[in-house]
Amino acid sequence: MNSIRMQFSRNDDAILVEIAVSLLPLSGAQVLEALNAAGYSRCFVLTEQINQLMADYQAVQSDIKLQKRPDGSRIQRKIALRKNAELKLEISADAMTATASVTAAWGGNPVSANDLVKAAQDYGIHFGFQKEQIVQLVTAASRAEPGTVTSQVIAIGRLMEPGLNARFEPLVEGMAARSNKPVVLSQSRVDLRDFGVIPAVVAGQPVVRRLPPTKGVDGINVRGEITLAPPGQPLEWKPGEGAEVSPSDPDLLLACRDGMPRVLEAGAAVDEVYSVKKVDLSTGHIQFKGAVIVNGDVTESMKVIAGGNVFIKGTMEGALIEAGGDVSIGGSVIGHQLSSEDSDEELFSTVVKAKGDIRCTLAQYAEINAEGDFHASKQINHCKVSARMVVAGPEDKLTGKVVGGSFYLDLGIKAGVLGSPSESSLKLDLNRRIDPVVEKQQALRQNVAAIKLEMEQIKQGIDELKKLEKSDATNEHINAFIEEFEAQKAVAVALIEDIKRLEQQKLTLMGEAAILVKQQLYAGVEVLLGTERLSTKREHGPSLIKIVDAALKLDPLL
Repeated sequence: MNSIRMQFSRNDDAILVEIAVSLLPLSGAQVLEALNAAGYSRCFVLTEQINQLMADYQAVQSDIKLQKRPDGSRIQRKIALRKNAELKLEISADAMTATASVTAAWGGNPVSANDLVKAAQDYGIHFGFQKEQIVQLVTAASRAEPGTVTSQVIAIGRLMEPGLNARFEPLVEGMAARSNKPVVLSQSRVDLRDFGVIPAVVAGQPVVRRLPPTKGVDGINVRGEITLAPPGQPLEWKPGEGAEVSPSDPDLLLACRDGMPRVLEAGAAVDEVYSVKKVDLSTGHIQFKGAVIVNGDVTESMKVIAGGNVFIKGTMEGALIEAGGDVSIGGSVIGHQLSSEDSDEELFSTVVKAKGDIRCTLAQYAEINAEGDFHASKQINHCKVSARMVVAGPEDKLTGKVVGGSFYLDLGIKAGVLGSPSESSLKLDLNRRIDPVVEKQQALRQNVAAIKLEMEQIKQGIDELKKLEKSDATNEHINAFIEEFEAQKAVAVALIEDIKRLEQQKLTLMGEAAILVKQQLYAGVEVLLGTERLSTKREHGPSLIKIVDAALKLDPLL
């Protein structure tokens, strides 16, 4: 069977076909099949040109039938193009990433890794080339169907890392970690009353090392533009009593007496240690400038006041524990309510105060006041608590209960069970950090109101002067009033900016506070945060209470 003779040729990037026209029919599909067979299957087909080729073929075929042209007359037309792969580069708005997009070639040359890097450099990308990603991109693009677009991040900048400020590293085991690590007796048993050996040092022993500030790491974007990292700031020692800077090493703090080390914000102190079997009528109240260790109980009505940490291995039923550091109580804190005719404020027979953290097994009918955290390993019953955060139960498995009472907190509370089936009133006020901010705002608003009143009086004075006969003296007074008005206005604007800044600070603090309940949340729990208030009316399972979209929300924990 005779077939139509087609001959393909390439002229630069154009693919030409020459056909000997005969009386045999010809379709576009036949042309495409022959194009593919000739090795141009990946070239870009010009559909309109093929349609025009069919029209040309039919016109010449008609002429052959009418014997106007001889059989085998030839026609030629460009029907495909050979296109090289196309590369497009884009740098992100922050210039920290660069992306390359490769459109796969139509029978032409692919983009090589070297081509891509050179084009990127010409485009202004000079840093952070990702070799593996570039190889993956060009490989994938070379294998992709013609015209397919493949994209990949090819360069990543380096973020600037500010230098770290000087830091203080405790060198005595237990100084920082002791209160958070009960002694593990076995895989299944932990003695919550035993926090290990109380740290102690002797004179001359290193207590804290000061780590120098770091330079930081300069940032550099993909364009090669450098952002200089601010270096960390040095910190000066502020050692407490019983500690001194080493004469041979300015970055080392030494104990200058035997005692118990205590971490400070910029150093440490070494407290003298006073140890007693128990605190009762036989010992009297304990008041000591260092640390106090009570190996038994603190009995009813007794007081322990210490400048450092206080460790009580037994039960606290006394009137007061006050510490300049942490308070660790191996047993329970047991008190009772006191009646007061002169005040509506709740009063308790037992009060525990600490500049640091307070820890115990159980607390009931007691006042707890910690600048740090309050941690009860089992239960807190009807207490009045002020603390940074309250944790009821082991840190790794919140099973503790909080029943009744009032809490004034910075960050919130974590517990297994919150409230009780009897719906005892439990008030959780999370405004301990927020209230001072609100007070500052109120004071500033009062100042702004006073300035606005003064500005109004100045304005009235100006209006009165303008009614007088014009003179140099009058104009001088008016100008003085205007200067005073502008000065007061500038102060008011600055105060309003301070109010806005404090408002943002308040919102940030509100967003950091939360109530986390791992097991059961009962009715009768009231939460206050900013001006938001939430009260539970029914029982809930595991829950999280926090600010969501400027409102206090209770959501179940999934």
